[in-house]
Amino acid sequence: MMFSCCIKLVDFNCNHMKKFSGITPLLLLGTLSALNSDAKSYHHIAFITPANPVHKYTRAENEEIIKLAKAAYIYGLPVILTDLTRQVSGVPNNVFIHGHKFPDHTSRLVVAPNNDTNYSSAFLDLGDDAVVLTIPDTKDRYFVVPLMDAWTNVFTSFGKRTTGTHAQTYVITGPRWHGTIPAGLQEVKSPTDLVWIIGRIQVNSPEDQANFVSPIQDQFKITLLNDWGKSGAASVKKTTHYDVVDPEIKEVQAHQLTLVQAVKQLPVDRFFNYLNALLVKNPGLAADSGILQRLAKIGVKPDGKFDLNDFDKDTQEALKNVPNEIYAAFDNVKASADFKPQNGTQIGHYGNDYLTRAAVAYKGLGALPPEEATYIGYNADAEKAPLNGNNNYVIHFEAGKLPPAKAFWSLTMYDKDRYLSDNPIRRYAIGDRNKLKFNADGSLDIYLQHNDPGADKQSNWLPAPADSFNVILRIYVPTDEYLHDKTTWVNPPIKKQG
Repeated sequence: MMFSCCIKLVDFNCNHMKKFSGITPLLLLGTLSALNSDAKSYHHIAFITPANPVHKYTRAENEEIIKLAKAAYIYGLPVILTDLTRQVSGVPNNVFIHGHKFPDHTSRLVVAPNNDTNYSSAFLDLGDDAVVLTIPDTKDRYFVVPLMDAWTNVFTSFGKRTTGTHAQTYVITGPRWHGTIPAGLQEVKSPTDLVWIIGRIQVNSPEDQANFVSPIQDQFKITLLNDWGKSGAASVKKTTHYDVVDPEIKEVQAHQLTLVQAVKQLPVDRFFNYLNALLVKNPGLAADSGILQRLAKIGVKPDGKFDLNDFDKDTQEALKNVPNEIYAAFDNVKASADFKPQNGTQIGHYGNDYLTRAAVAYKGLGALPPEEATYIGYNADAEKAPLNGNNNYVIHFEAGKLPPAKAFWSLTMYDKDRYLSDNPIRRYAIGDRNKLKFNADGSLDIYLQHNDPGADKQSNWLPAPADSFNVILRIYVPTDEYLHDKTTWVNPPIKKQG
């Protein structure tokens, strides 16, 4: 198992993010745009400090305080989700834990799990020492080991696409580390002390997992730099800067809450003080100086104290409702529209596009950058009707127009709860690694339906549940042409038959 408790993630891609509809999402976007562009917008607010008496805010002051609170919540959500994942995982820092079970319908650890790769995950604590990351020879098998900073930016990525499949070793250092790198090793500098490694390696079957993938995974290693080269060096750090910030978060494990449920249950003041604690060891990046200066006006700052009692009653009530408004915006996704990230933002490389960063963290914490994998979700057919197992569907790829993948591609079936769908032939995904039957003209039909389509079509059948379902098309290592111009290949619609 990747983690020892119920943490739920979902693969997601900014390029196919849905549009946020309604007033609240637009206000969120406007809030962040204003904060990023107008450093003088809030200079006139009479922000109080604990030494000042609480006074009644004007309507304009109240609105601007709430705008800042929304911006602070959106800004801080990714680092809190990342650290909470680390906390409830039950895994020591600086040690790998590997997924050794082939993903199937019993896999409930993550939402929308892929059926193509298995995970090797580790959280690094670079506060006191650098670590040495050892990657084994994967024997030409596709793998990727992205390193994600505390704010969910992918700052480097090792793997078949970038560094090859040979054995390789790197020294990962934190932002304040100073020392000597051993000869022959390459330094990779992290912008934050907290780093999440979410490695993935291609897996083709349960037998492939047991006989090929698992032995390779077990050769991934993390060693403290101070212990490097020593006989019997420990690979697990005994102490950490990242102890539980809020003891009540331990309740997550007892109640088997999902990651998102755990964050949603945090009152706004606990959320902001959790963020303040994390900012001490994971200060904002260079692009964040402007927004952090403004958020400090409401007590959101490194080692700061956010106290609801510093605000009048009306403002307190509005502040308490900030999380509800933000999650309502994120949940109010319309299937038919396209969300356009600011300034051409791509997943994993956010800059100061905090809205996109938060939305991706909420919908798909740990998703791969588009150059490594592109995800295209289907939850409606060509007529925009929801997909349902009462109907039969087909997705038709014209000859020469298969998904533009350098590595491989797959279509994965999910039930209404976004888990792999149980079926009699134990097929959860279908793609170019299957023995597909092509049409005489070179085109390809994939059948999505609950009932067996018959012997002549079974090779191309992706079984669906009897009720609602959705499908994700994954393109691993998309072609350069597609990455640079999405019009060069358009994913075909799912069409209802009969």
